[in-house]
Amino acid sequence: MLFRSAERLLDLPWIELHGPKDLDKLGVFTFNLKDIHPHDISWILDGEGIAVRSGHHCAQPLMRKLAIDNAVRASLYLYNTMEEIDSFIEALKKAQTVFRR
Repeated sequence: MLFRSAERLLDLPWIELHGPKDLDKLGVFTFNLKDIHPHDISWILDGEGIAVRSGHHCAQPLMRKLAIDNAVRASLYLYNTMEEIDSFIEALKKAQTVFRR
């Protein structure tokens, strides 16, 4: 299930996924949507009932190494359903649409 969500994130051409590429073991996604501030992304996701964190996550040295100022982080685990993952992906698409007008 987690692998499916990571795979779907990589299919979105406007998402920048940060972190390991061994996606079948990944439960935490750190990402950005190209040219959209992470706080704006989290605001849209919150409106859709999806809880994420945005900011530098107390990892400023890593952020400097990745050459980013902020990022969005979502955590998924065994208790998440496929429907929740689908809602997460749809909410990301909505954020992309809202800020691309």
